[in-house]
Amino acid sequence: MAVSPFNLADGQRAERKLLITVAEWTEGSTQVRELLGRRTEDSSIDYNPDIETTTDILGNNYTDMNRTQPQQDFDPYTILGGSKLGAKLNDIRRRNALSELNQFTVYIITAFVGTSGSYEAEKHVDCTITYNSIGGDSTVNMPISVYFSNKITLGTVDKLADDFTFTEAS
Repeated sequence: MAVSPFNLADGQRAERKLLITVAEWTEGSTQVRELLGRRTEDSSIDYNPDIETTTDILGNNYTDMNRTQPQQDFDPYTILGGSKLGAKLNDIRRRNALSELNQFTVYIITAFVGTSGSYEAEKHVDCTITYNSIGGDSTVNMPISVYFSNKITLGTVDKLADDFTFTEAS
């Protein structure tokens, strides 16, 4: 598999807005999506690797990485009018329907790789999105955490909006 080059000018830094996380779920027979990160100032994907380091009898160090447990936190996640995910999570919270929190598909779009009409993306199915608290001082916030499933399909998306089309890589 060839490594795709960045679509950035030589030495240009990739802006944070070029790493996009999108949550997807179904309401009845309707597919619903929302770009995550509105009003969140800082959010990174933490991979939380399971690493084991050993030293043999000769003093050589060996490191094994068994798996990663990727997670992304959005704090604050401000309750905003028009937020479909905010409404869904609040409904789940009100009904205490915790089993519904692990029924999300989450896309990671690396818009700094690819060209207009074909940006690299990962589709993660059976992800969990949790609400961590609710409240705040002048606005109501509901910080959330996204736990990626590692059930990944690689592909591309045709645009940088929530109505994109995902095309699986061949």
